[in-house]
Amino acid sequence: MGGSNQSLFLLGVLLIGQGSAAVPLLVIGLLLSLVAMPGWIELLLMWPNRVGGIAAVCGEAFRPYSAVLANLAGTCYWWGWVPTCGLTSLLSAAALHAWYLPAVPVTPMAIGILLLFTGLNFLGIRKVTSVSVVIAAGAGLLAFLSVVIPVFTGHVDWQQATHFALKSPFDGIFGSVTSAMAGLYLIGFAAPAFEAAGCHVGETKDPNRNVPRAFYASALMAGLFFVAIPVVWLGVVGPHGLEGDLSQTLGPTFAPLFGGFARGAAVCLIVLNMFHGTLQPLAGASRTLSQLSEDGLLPRVFAKRSARDVPWVATAGTAAMSIVFLLLGDPVWMIAAANLTYLIGIALPSVAVWLLRRHSPTLARPYRAPRGLVGLGLFAAAVWALSAVLGFQQFGLPTVVFGLALAYSGAGLYALRTWQDRRRSGQIGVRTSLHKKLTGAMLLVMSLDSVGYLIAVRFVNSADPGLIAALEDIFVAVSLITITVGLVLPGVIAHTAAEVASAADRLATGTLSEFTRAMENFASGDLDSASAPYNTKRIVVHSSDELGAMAESFNMMQDEVGRAATALAVARNEMRGSRSNLVQLAQTDPLTGVSNRRHFEDELEREVALTASLRRSSALLVMDLDNFKYVNDSHGHAVGDLVLMQVARMLRGRLRSTDGVARLGGDEFAVLLRDVTSKRAEEIARSLLDELREARFTVEGDHRLQLSVSIGITTFDGDDRLSPAELLVNADIAMYDAKEGGRDRLALAAADVHQERVKSRQSWLDRIRHALEHDLFELHAQPILHLETRQVRSYELLLRMRGDSGELIPPVAFLDIAERSGMIRDIDHWVIRTACGMIAEADRRGEELRLEVNVSGVSVSEPGFSALLEPHLVALGPLAKQLVIELTETAAVGNLAHATQFASDLARHGCEFALDDFGAGFGGFYYLKYLPCQYLKIDGEFIKALPSSPVDQVFVRAMVELAHGLGKQTIAEFVEDEETLDLLQTLGVDFGQGYHIGRPAPLTEQLHPPGRVTPTLTPSAVR
Repeated sequence: MGGSNQSLFLLGVLLIGQGSAAVPLLVIGLLLSLVAMPGWIELLLMWPNRVGGIAAVCGEAFRPYSAVLANLAGTCYWWGWVPTCGLTSLLSAAALHAWYLPAVPVTPMAIGILLLFTGLNFLGIRKVTSVSVVIAAGAGLLAFLSVVIPVFTGHVDWQQATHFALKSPFDGIFGSVTSAMAGLYLIGFAAPAFEAAGCHVGETKDPNRNVPRAFYASALMAGLFFVAIPVVWLGVVGPHGLEGDLSQTLGPTFAPLFGGFARGAAVCLIVLNMFHGTLQPLAGASRTLSQLSEDGLLPRVFAKRSARDVPWVATAGTAAMSIVFLLLGDPVWMIAAANLTYLIGIALPSVAVWLLRRHSPTLARPYRAPRGLVGLGLFAAAVWALSAVLGFQQFGLPTVVFGLALAYSGAGLYALRTWQDRRRSGQIGVRTSLHKKLTGAMLLVMSLDSVGYLIAVRFVNSADPGLIAALEDIFVAVSLITITVGLVLPGVIAHTAAEVASAADRLATGTLSEFTRAMENFASGDLDSASAPYNTKRIVVHSSDELGAMAESFNMMQDEVGRAATALAVARNEMRGSRSNLVQLAQTDPLTGVSNRRHFEDELEREVALTASLRRSSALLVMDLDNFKYVNDSHGHAVGDLVLMQVARMLRGRLRSTDGVARLGGDEFAVLLRDVTSKRAEEIARSLLDELREARFTVEGDHRLQLSVSIGITTFDGDDRLSPAELLVNADIAMYDAKEGGRDRLALAAADVHQERVKSRQSWLDRIRHALEHDLFELHAQPILHLETRQVRSYELLLRMRGDSGELIPPVAFLDIAERSGMIRDIDHWVIRTACGMIAEADRRGEELRLEVNVSGVSVSEPGFSALLEPHLVALGPLAKQLVIELTETAAVGNLAHATQFASDLARHGCEFALDDFGAGFGGFYYLKYLPCQYLKIDGEFIKALPSSPVDQVFVRAMVELAHGLGKQTIAEFVEDEETLDLLQTLGVDFGQGYHIGRPAPLTEQLHPPGRVTPTLTPSAVR
């Protein structure tokens, strides 16, 4: 039935005010709502997952225009239904009191009825539907019988039924127009009421099919209540009968069929219709509040739902406000005031349909209203507005003011929600805006208009009602314009400004930020990160004024940014041709062409998973060339590199295409034998062992080198449940067993033999990981003395680990395991990051601190390691020149190309380098050609016995002359006494380091001896 039965409680008021002409006015009101109905259906089905009816859907339709406008439509619609809820319960209680329950007071009974239906709503929409079907069926049947019975029995006086006379408050055409508009104004409260059929679109099965059917069925029912019933009843009981108590005067319409039960049927008709009028707002209009809250237009509390999906706060609020109106007696002026808000709530959706057709024609429309009816719906909205201007005044100034207050309440609640959202986002205080200023000014205008109206009416001759009506109409017109100018227009302006500001913020923090980052990545060669997604949203402003021009200019700027992002994408794609080479470099060892350690670990991880799923076994070999250091020392690293390349080529040529080969670092290789038994893996390893032993590697013309290898073997299948790291540990331990057994042999990893060693190694790995996570590493500093000035110029940082009992663990206990597991990279990162923090903190205290740190060959060989350090060096800025990186021969041997690139990357930030252990082998001279070193640290073997060894003195003098000839400085290690220190200065060495100069100790103790209070430098403090 929707809300079509609402005409019943208006008939008496209409006939008293407008006479029998109320009947054609009802028909006109019905026609207005009928032409608007297709547009409402179209609007509803564009957003079928919402509840609350057409006014709530305006929250989506008006979003591009103004949030305040969307809020205005929804809250005004809700206010229009609230008095109905209380009044219908009051009327039904009055009928029951008069005929069946005279002992029960009317008002408590009405409140009880309202609370009963509120409780029913709390049970969920299914329960409400079950009850409302019974009520609606009974009411509809009785209404139909009250029409059919008099017609078929001939009790209708058709002349009386079709005689319409309009009552006017004063003579003249203006008086007649005012009366008609006042009647049409009240009818506006009832005629469109079948839009309530759309309150539950989001709770309807197949809304595209069922919602139009529900609307047209409700419209058909409206024809019964707005046309058939008033005409027939007018012809049976006359206008005076309809002005009275309908439960008593409608008996004659049922008498021919029901006889003595006619009055009872009339009472049931009134009670059932009023029950429906009480139930509908609680079930439908309350959902408007909840939907607006979910849209961010009302305080969040209204969106709260129970376990039965009932918007219980909104429902309880509707019931409470209805009871307040009920206790006030629901006078006609209050209903008339609420009608203003209702007309706004059902007029704005017609405007929304028209705007969406005009500005958003491409939006999906499951149901499309005929084009002409969209315009007629807009015409209906205009008629309702005109009826408000020319008819609202008949109910008096208090009614007008109260109605305007109800309309403005939605804006107040929206302001509250905005304030709540600001508080939740951490923004304190009230935000000033152009919207508030304009709205406040318009409220002041309306207040002055009210004062002017009172003064004017007071001095106007009361005998001239036409002039008074004209003044009242002017006041109403100004008041409605105030709503438009004070709420809607500022809302549109504020919304547009907010859209531009929001778009600018998104552009600055989103697209432009991403674009800048992409350009930086592009400039550094990081093609994977050199992309700038262009996902900005165009500002839609349907205005040709300055706001529209501002939005269009901003859209042009966004388009230019989009073009730049597109150009970047094109440039990026042009460089995609080299992407495969970059990936290849990331996965392979650049010297030998086989896989690098990281890629091999990924392959091993995949193979572990496959053995578990395919129930097969595979094997892992770890191979280390025996005594390879002598090749480098005797023939140089260039020859050593050639040998490694030939070994890798031999391995790839002797293995299957499905097997994997990798260089783990230095002279260590790994082989992954897929889908082999333990016996077959041992056979393959032995053949590799024999072939390497018999091979002769050609170097330096005709010179041939002979090598041997130690191999560790471990097999695995799905039952082992070993991780790739554990497999590498097993094979590595087995390889060391082969070396300890005499080299040039292989050894199998046996769980029972190596279990304790594996546990020990894994325990160290766990301790290293724990130390990294809990800052248990420490850096001790050993001073480096400038021999000419005898002043300490810098310090070398030496790593220590703090044990569980607080003891210090030297690096020799864990560095080898860290290097072989790859965890040394994280340790080196921690060391350099901490050293950078120490330098920065010393600078804040006004001290210059120069530090030297050691970096492992594993880290130097990592292509991305320098990029990992870059943020810390950038943060240091010019202070980066106070950081010296020590590279050992071992570090460079791992990958000379990567070592060179690493040094070049850090040198760009100002870092200096020292070549450690210089003179220990011929490789050091080879590095001088490629690495940008400023310092040569003479190996301690030449310093320990320097005073008593003429040979060592010759070597040291030669290294000093070489270093100075290349523009580099020298540092002597292992300075143990004053005699050695003096001799070093005589030989021209620049710096000295050793226990005689200073033992390693925490940096604070080195910088500030005991007795001087100073802040403690710890890793956690400088991180």
